[in-house]
Amino acid sequence: MRIGIVGVGLIGGSLGRALRVLGRSIQVVGMTRTADAAEQARAAGAVDEASTDASILDRADIVVIATPIADIPDVLDRIGHLVNRGAVITDVASVKRPVREWVRRIPEPGLFLGGHPVAGKAQSGVAASDPGLFKDAPWIFTPLEFQTLRPFEPWVELVTAIGARPRFLSPEEHDQQIAYLSHLAFTISSVYAETVTSNADPTLGGTGYRGMTRLAEGDPAMYESIALENHDALLRAIDQFALTLQRFRDRIERQDAVRELFHVAGHAAL
Repeated sequence: MRIGIVGVGLIGGSLGRALRVLGRSIQVVGMTRTADAAEQARAAGAVDEASTDASILDRADIVVIATPIADIPDVLDRIGHLVNRGAVITDVASVKRPVREWVRRIPEPGLFLGGHPVAGKAQSGVAASDPGLFKDAPWIFTPLEFQTLRPFEPWVELVTAIGARPRFLSPEEHDQQIAYLSHLAFTISSVYAETVTSNADPTLGGTGYRGMTRLAEGDPAMYESIALENHDALLRAIDQFALTLQRFRDRIERQDAVRELFHVAGHAAL
């Protein structure tokens, strides 16, 4: 089986390395933006072959788009014709509703299955890739309404084989859930980092400070794209967080069963 990966960064590189560990006569090829990126992908062991030329994907059975979300429309314009040759296409973007609209660019939208591995690191790039990144992580698929999943069964099996846990949601449900579970998290981390920097000495911070600011160290361009594409759901999550934070503030101000307040929150996180 030949797997093509478009964009061999942290997620694409980790995926390539995980697939290559499986063996199973799997060949992984990568399409990159630059020749240097192609060489880095090969050196990291993420791919067997890499090129800036889209023709490297011509014989792929499955193509995974692992670029920043803003690049997906252009990528679909370049590779959408591959479905005419029997390939299926998927992606790893963390916002799914716009992807559902963009997939109309390809000749047979039913041969595209939206996907999102809920895994990552603050670091970016293929140098930070890890073949164990997806172990025990949810991998959410967002099929189109009435879409048959039969052509994607080999891909779902591979996702399971690299240790991920497949889940199936509609694009709308995915985006609402991930706004709270992921997109709100890096927003809060950024707000916390800015608040501390403006009011305290970060060099005095310990593990709690470093844990809270870890996500704020991520790629701001990626966060911007996500915030724009999942705008409404993220705003709802921020508003709900602000209400909850205000409730905590009010209880602390009144010294009203503060221990219980934190006890309940701590158990809710388990």
